[in-house]
Amino acid sequence: MLARTTRVADELLRPRADRTAREGVPRSHLDALAAAGALSLATRAPALLRRATEIIAAADGATWFVYAQHHQPVRAVAASDNHTLRDKWLTPLLTGRTLSGHAISHLARPGPPAITATPGTGGGWALNGRIAWLTSWGLADVVLIGAIAPEDRILFSLIPAEDLDAPQAVHRHTLWSMHATQAVAIDLGDVPVGPDQVVSMPRHTDWTRAYLNHNANTHPAVFGFLQATTQFLGQYETFKAWADGAKLVADQLRRHAYTLADTQPPDEAIDERLTTRAAAVDLALRTAAACITATGARSMSSDTTAARLMAEASFHLVHGQTPQAKDAYAHFTAALAGPPRPLERHAGP
Repeated sequence: MLARTTRVADELLRPRADRTAREGVPRSHLDALAAAGALSLATRAPALLRRATEIIAAADGATWFVYAQHHQPVRAVAASDNHTLRDKWLTPLLTGRTLSGHAISHLARPGPPAITATPGTGGGWALNGRIAWLTSWGLADVVLIGAIAPEDRILFSLIPAEDLDAPQAVHRHTLWSMHATQAVAIDLGDVPVGPDQVVSMPRHTDWTRAYLNHNANTHPAVFGFLQATTQFLGQYETFKAWADGAKLVADQLRRHAYTLADTQPPDEAIDERLTTRAAAVDLALRTAAACITATGARSMSSDTTAARLMAEASFHLVHGQTPQAKDAYAHFTAALAGPPRPLERHAGP
């Protein structure tokens, strides 16, 4: 499976990555990954999904992010106690015949709920509010939506995308990074959820704790991205030694991040996980800046590989960002650079 995924990355994704960033991720990219078996990894060993993520992210960041949207719904459906829903959707999701997206990050944000679920008759629900951010619009066939329900519960439901596409409801985002992932906001006005569409109803506090703990880890896509930037820099003699050093640091961070994820309970070593994440993202930004420098003025053109890599690096700053991750990055960069201070005045010419 990894060999097939690598071939898709090398022969299809990487050669078209700059064009994909301009024109959008085509469904054919996801179909090729599905044929390779890469869309079936959500319920398998985490190391397999990590490696596939690195391979895809190193080749094409936009396609990776659309690919990444698929796994959370698959895991949720596979773990669901709703046998009707699981029997209907799990096999199509695992094979990639059905592509999924999700809208869940708003559940961890403070303040009034972005989306609410109101009980209806016959075990059904109605969704109201706004999905502020949904990736893969026009590509995903179904969407996993999280909504705040009574009694500290979250209603997770799996909704066909066509049921969300009401007139005036969909608002397309204009992005300077990852525009190719087709992100939208969607207004929900009494969108019905039948009992056969309910995936699960965990406690909100329990889910939020697990979500924040999970996002303390470094995402494998960052390490895939670092493969892309260090390989790009390797073609420039001036930057080759620097790129080799960056690759060594990236490999050390990768081993440490995965060791933490594999050997420590999810709610332990949080500060260490966050610091490792901050260091990896910071290295991604610095290697992307080096790509811009190595390429020179022509990197100011938005259709160049260096420009695409710089935009992707910026995206990794905010992907899965939590208040804890933001604070960790601020502390890491402050310790690295020291506090800003005015330049000293020197006598003489």
